[in-house]
Amino acid sequence: MRPANELGPGSPAAASAIRLPDHRGSKELGAHYVYYAPMTWTSTKPPQDPTSGASTYVARANAYWADVADGKVSVTLGWANDWARMSLTSTEIATCDRKAIWREVSRYVTGGSANDHVLVNLPYNPACDWADLEYMGSTDKGYGLTLTNGLIVPKDDVINRAMLHNNWVLSTDQVICTDETGARVPLSLTPEEACERIGYNDPWSPAGSLPYGYGHVGMPHAKELLDFGVFTASQIRELTVGASLTTLDLNRLQGPDGGVQAATFTLDGYRYDIEYRAATGLESWTDDQTYDDNGVTRTTPGGGVILTQTKLPDTKYVYDSNLIDVHTAASDTDTRRHPGLEPGETFTAPHGLFQLSVGSAELTKASVTVSFPSLAKVARWSGKDRYDASAAISARTFAPSVPTAYLASGEIYTDALSGAPVAGMTRGPVLLTARDALPSAIATELKRLRPGRIVILGGPNTITENVAAAAASATGVTAERWSGKDRFETSAAISATSYEPGVDTAYVASGRVFPDALSGAPVAGRDKNPMLLVDTNAIPPSIATELTRLKPQRIVVLGGPSTIGNDVETALKAYAPTVVRYSGIDRFAASAAISAGSYAPGVDTAYVASGRVYTDALSGAPVAGMTAGPVLLTDTTGFGGYTRDELTRLRPKHIVVLGGPNTISYAVQAQLASYLAK
Repeated sequence: MRPANELGPGSPAAASAIRLPDHRGSKELGAHYVYYAPMTWTSTKPPQDPTSGASTYVARANAYWADVADGKVSVTLGWANDWARMSLTSTEIATCDRKAIWREVSRYVTGGSANDHVLVNLPYNPACDWADLEYMGSTDKGYGLTLTNGLIVPKDDVINRAMLHNNWVLSTDQVICTDETGARVPLSLTPEEACERIGYNDPWSPAGSLPYGYGHVGMPHAKELLDFGVFTASQIRELTVGASLTTLDLNRLQGPDGGVQAATFTLDGYRYDIEYRAATGLESWTDDQTYDDNGVTRTTPGGGVILTQTKLPDTKYVYDSNLIDVHTAASDTDTRRHPGLEPGETFTAPHGLFQLSVGSAELTKASVTVSFPSLAKVARWSGKDRYDASAAISARTFAPSVPTAYLASGEIYTDALSGAPVAGMTRGPVLLTARDALPSAIATELKRLRPGRIVILGGPNTITENVAAAAASATGVTAERWSGKDRFETSAAISATSYEPGVDTAYVASGRVFPDALSGAPVAGRDKNPMLLVDTNAIPPSIATELTRLKPQRIVVLGGPSTIGNDVETALKAYAPTVVRYSGIDRFAASAAISAGSYAPGVDTAYVASGRVYTDALSGAPVAGMTAGPVLLTDTTGFGGYTRDELTRLRPKHIVVLGGPNTISYAVQAQLASYLAK
């Protein structure tokens, strides 16, 4: 006979699965159920009782959530089983093979829903480098899962983490960031590069591990409560990025009936949440301990106005959430921290991207001012898409009754590159359109502009007659078309229609690679000179014919020899007495070189456009040409030394960013403010 504590093939795990109850349709929308499922790979049952204390810990979790959620969340013990046997190979045990463990668990436990939390208690295995491991969201079996390594009877801290993680609520981590000098700072705009993450190191949240080191747990963060369903969106106020100043009263973070309890804004793929905590109620313990912070006595963790940063995912995926310690202590000790802002204190993000200032605070609320100091200094012309942005750039620049409005493709850029200088010269907008339909934003802008003439840049394969008809319907003006059988003939046709022989300069750019022409077009427009497109290693016949007709005094080649070959540069000398090249090691260096060769310091406005996404610069180039300002190219999330040096030399009075934050980040916009003339 097998001993009573021996687990064999006839054990519950091997014999039959346990099916969880079906709680669907329950009137208690916030009802959560906890199941203790101890499982071992040994043939002998571990000596510990895996059910001892289970009801006590579940009751503690229930009391906590009743307090946090004003009774709208409950926690109930479903069952606590004795040990069951799982079948793992020696290799699976030695490597702590999580997939193998899940394979065995899923055979054992079936049924259930998102609010069912199965806690699989495993004997201690040194190969497993975790104490408790939660499944993010529900498993493919429908229930939430937590594995514990040696925690024979998981306590309420594990239950709390399981409830949150199984419902896609993450913990907030501590970040220790450094600036370019190596000094510690509260926040970096590139946290992946300049910050060390300490997981689960949050002093309040039940999703973290640190609160239990204090012997207490506080309120979850406002974002956690929103994700968990305790808060509604109406309890978190959405702030407008770039607004000059917003002052608001934040209620103390509390249960779901506490009104507006947080504010939020989104910058460059991160969500920032602002909340207020005070040492009262569930968090009365937060001011019981103090520490010395460079001569200042602070409570730990204290309260105050708290800032968290969450990386937004493109899809529902595990993402990062960080607690920002505005008082950057010299010590890494967990309990020597005071992350919150107190009355009279201000926190400014790097480069003045945003700023938080606390006016007054009491137990029930705090007055907080949120501003974006650097963003307010640099204008941004943008829209929800390339067509909306094109219309917005036009609306900011041109009054009604313009002589000519130019329509160019928002999908194929070559025709607009040659047309932008003409538009700048004739003081008309370049409006982008789809191939076969006039976007509504462009139709609305055409109606506002009431142009005397409409010119379509490019042939019917690029912009169809449907668009021409829609433009005529919007304005009452029949559009004319400047085009050729390819991009080079179209470039020559635009020039032939717009310029007389004897121009001072002909600008020559690649018809294959576009960034160099974006910076050259404003210069050509300012000086009333044409932009002609050539191939990488050849001057197309249509362009050669147009250069012969133009008889320019000078030709400026835009871009390096990998874009326009040296043989082409040599061949161009047959068409003008002087041929020069503006180039650099990359598109950004070339942009700076074009500006440096064309503009003196002290320009009124410098325009900054993406060197990766060209559409916004196509509409901005005519404006830059009209206002005698350069277009400098930048990368999406940063700009290099060539652009910095050129902005330093130019000393512009104003800077305009062309395009939205997905094209040029807010961080870049904030950094640009430091290059404005003082």
